[in-house]
Amino acid sequence: MEIDLRKLYTFKKVDVNEEVIIPKEYYQTMDIINLSPVKVNGEIFINHENEIELNLDIEGIFILPCAISLEEVKYSFKTNIEEIINEKIPNNQLSLDLLVVLWENIVLEVPMKIVKEGMEKRNIKGEGWEVIKEGE
Repeated sequence: MEIDLRKLYTFKKVDVNEEVIIPKEYYQTMDIINLSPVKVNGEIFINHENEIELNLDIEGIFILPCAISLEEVKYSFKTNIEEIINEKIPNNQLSLDLLVVLWENIVLEVPMKIVKEGMEKRNIKGEGWEVIKEGE
């Protein structure tokens, strides 16, 4: 997701309303099977200290493996990014890529584990083993 810095410095604010596809390389080494295009809404503006400030709402859907059966489970997430970009941006740079900032915030929304609905109530067992409840 690239922001036109000329437009940002001219108008001091840019409204954002787009879908961003996160490349598979970002999450292929994690427990994420797939990630839907992420909806990004909000604004990017120049604050009173002449810094670039982000106020973005992001939402999407992860496809994650069930912690018990490894079946695919949909998990919706929604979060807000309020961040100031403190990096010095060269004068000749015409755009700013926010994909890394988006990914850093999206990855925080991945749950430690997820169980498919109804799976925790099933009596799961195999040859010589079974899942029991705590205290049994």
